[in-house]
Amino acid sequence: MLMHDHFDYWSRIAPGREFGVDAYRRLSYGEAAIESARLASALHRAGLGPGDRLAILSRNRLEYALVSFAASRVGAVVVPVNVRLAAEELRFVLSDSGARCAFVDAPFQGTLDGIRGALPSLDCIVGMGDPHDLPEAMHDYASFLASASEPPPSTRSQASDDAVQYYTSGTTGEPKGVVHGHIALAVAASYWRSVFPLGADERQLLVSPAFHSGGFLNFLHTTLCGASVYFLAKFDPGEVLRLIAEESLVRASLVPATLDACLAEVKETHPDRFGSLRYLSYGASPISADTMRRALEVFPCEIHQQFGMTEAPILTHLMPQDHQRGLSDPSMLLSTGRAVVGCELRILDEAGREVPTGEPGEICARTPLVMKGYHQRPEATAETLRRGWLHTGDIGFLDAQGYLRIVDRKKDMIVSGAENVFAREVEQSLLAHPAVHETAVIGVPSQQWGEEVKAVVVLESGQAVSAEELMAFCGERLAGYKRPRSVDFVPALPRNANGKILKRLLREPYWEGHSRRIS
Repeated sequence: MLMHDHFDYWSRIAPGREFGVDAYRRLSYGEAAIESARLASALHRAGLGPGDRLAILSRNRLEYALVSFAASRVGAVVVPVNVRLAAEELRFVLSDSGARCAFVDAPFQGTLDGIRGALPSLDCIVGMGDPHDLPEAMHDYASFLASASEPPPSTRSQASDDAVQYYTSGTTGEPKGVVHGHIALAVAASYWRSVFPLGADERQLLVSPAFHSGGFLNFLHTTLCGASVYFLAKFDPGEVLRLIAEESLVRASLVPATLDACLAEVKETHPDRFGSLRYLSYGASPISADTMRRALEVFPCEIHQQFGMTEAPILTHLMPQDHQRGLSDPSMLLSTGRAVVGCELRILDEAGREVPTGEPGEICARTPLVMKGYHQRPEATAETLRRGWLHTGDIGFLDAQGYLRIVDRKKDMIVSGAENVFAREVEQSLLAHPAVHETAVIGVPSQQWGEEVKAVVVLESGQAVSAEELMAFCGERLAGYKRPRSVDFVPALPRNANGKILKRLLREPYWEGHSRRIS
């Protein structure tokens, strides 16, 4: 099963059915298939073939799917690129991937044009958007499409061949290209269909960036069901609410921070306003009981959480019934759920031995969704994929019922006075204070202890509390060595496009001038 197979299937048997919508146009499956086939022909004419990398630097729009399916048809590998990258970071990703072709949305064309001289392998750039503002060296999308002069090639990839190459966010180091085959994408989309079945006339929202694995899987899941997807270019809470109501969306996927923003926009609850929504899913971080209660008031639908990573997009699932349980037992909402079908989880210690139930260790997984490896990084691949198991780098434990609780990032552990401090545990203690909206706990240099615990805190609107009060609050709940020794108050925490907090940016000022980032 290849990435574009279900897209082709529905375009043959239901060409008049709606495929997708964005701010510019609506396309049926038949119209989308014709355009994607012409793109494949143009790519083939430009010299792209099996194994070549094709980058997409774009916000969510219809072309994201059409180009991806065209690449699949010629055997090329899609490289979704984070649109928030600075020029040097963008240069690194395009150079590391060896991309030969790039499709670029209008807001990012100037940045790419400025670094093109440092990318000798990139010999074809196609600009999307207004052709009048296009840099001279780029092809206009419409002109590139018109260059197709022959049917798409008849060559066909194998299901095990490379299909997509995501890049890790770089929260703990240099980004790595994560390669997945066609079969892994098909399995992931099939799992989503089993829990989020969509009918022929139904539509879901793609607001998560398509350069993130969850966003990319969104339109694959949609085409697997033969349904429609609304491509929203950027998150805006008012627009999300409008689209759910006016476009009769059946499913939306958010992160807790964006869900909070949407809920804040709703001043009055009208049960019928969002009556089309059946599934609301979230990821990246836990949800609070208060947020979930409010979400159920506004959106009377199923709430799902899924946990995964770039290397394996879906590992666990916290089901709707688990969220209902969380209303009376908020600790349930700190879990990421239980392993999905076909996934095995193990919790291992430093020696690779399985730890007893309830004890923390590294979360390891075996599943068909695991990456093939890191692009051109055999040593990093061998370190992460050992004896058939993905070593996630996350610390967590399984309870007696098989629910997974994440404690921390393995590389994010704070070692203070030879004692290990899991930042997540300190964060959960701080979040129990009514004045704390969100927090990130980091290790900073300490002459006495090597490292000490610092909390960076965002307060609830209208709330006030001193650093001393928060430190004393934690001291009542945690061992002394775990208590924060200092607290910084900030208006917001830095996050990447996936909604994950960028702790390295918080740490950097304190470790400047140190040769190591730990002590």
